[in-house]
Amino acid sequence: MSNTLTRNFTKKWVLILKEYERVKNKTSKQFKTVQQLCQFFEIHRKDIRRYYERWIEADRRPEALLPRKPGPRAGQLQRLSKQEERVIIKIRRRFESSGPILYEMIKEHFDIPPSVSTIYRTFKKYPLNKRRKKAIKRYEKCYPGELAHSDTYRVDPTMTNDRKKYYLAGFIDDCTRLCYVELLNRSNSFETSQTFGRAYKWFMLHGFNLEDLMTDNGSEFCSSSKDRNKKMQHAFETTLAVFDVKHTRTRPYRPQTNGKIERFWRILQDECLAKQEKTLTKNELIDEIKKFMYYYNYQRRHGSLDFKPPLNKLQKIADLLPEL
Repeated sequence: MSNTLTRNFTKKWVLILKEYERVKNKTSKQFKTVQQLCQFFEIHRKDIRRYYERWIEADRRPEALLPRKPGPRAGQLQRLSKQEERVIIKIRRRFESSGPILYEMIKEHFDIPPSVSTIYRTFKKYPLNKRRKKAIKRYEKCYPGELAHSDTYRVDPTMTNDRKKYYLAGFIDDCTRLCYVELLNRSNSFETSQTFGRAYKWFMLHGFNLEDLMTDNGSEFCSSSKDRNKKMQHAFETTLAVFDVKHTRTRPYRPQTNGKIERFWRILQDECLAKQEKTLTKNELIDEIKKFMYYYNYQRRHGSLDFKPPLNKLQKIADLLPEL
């Protein structure tokens, strides 16, 4: 958040929490109940309680009200002894094992086996030498529709006043970075398939068809079975076959392979979702996402596109195509 947004955000919540105390003590001149307070400021009762407890624990310092970064808090990460770290690194260098495989190898030999994420943190602490490191392969497709990336993203339930779990399905073109996003009630193969159909039509309206789609191995995208008959019964994979779109899966535990859509989620979170100053209804959330997507596709300057919007990249490629 910018300094101005930070000041406005904390000032708003300090005002709400002070009024909340007066309501609880029955000294408020504006509101008789907490429900009236919530309706006036368009926030949820649970949010007030959560921010109030955080505010009191921090001796009423406004900084404690700022949004917290996702991930474990200080002290929550498992700490390994030097001897345990040596065992993990010795096995890795001997067998060149990945985190999940190494976990299966050691879990029965530890009183409290370290999680896969703890193992990966240990890897970072003791990196392999240059001979064992693999170069990161960066790529960009040459023409629109050659490859698209897709993923789903869980929206924080505290963003909406109904406190339901909503998901975002995103489809981003590798070449132009044009992106289609839609809010889902559930992250399953049926809803994701329907969203893909609308995304395919949206890309067609921009002048190209999708040929290949890269996803992770989530249940909304693919069947866990390698049996072709069972694979074709999966709604999403069947939909791709109907549209004649090739389906490429990433390797397990390799999110960087699908990094363009992963990076897009971070942009959406930082520049849209995190800047909402009040609890939204579902329709308001949809409107905010639609406004941001218009800005992202047609106006926002993209660092990987020579600081031009995705639409400009599409127009530039169209100008280079020979006249038919």
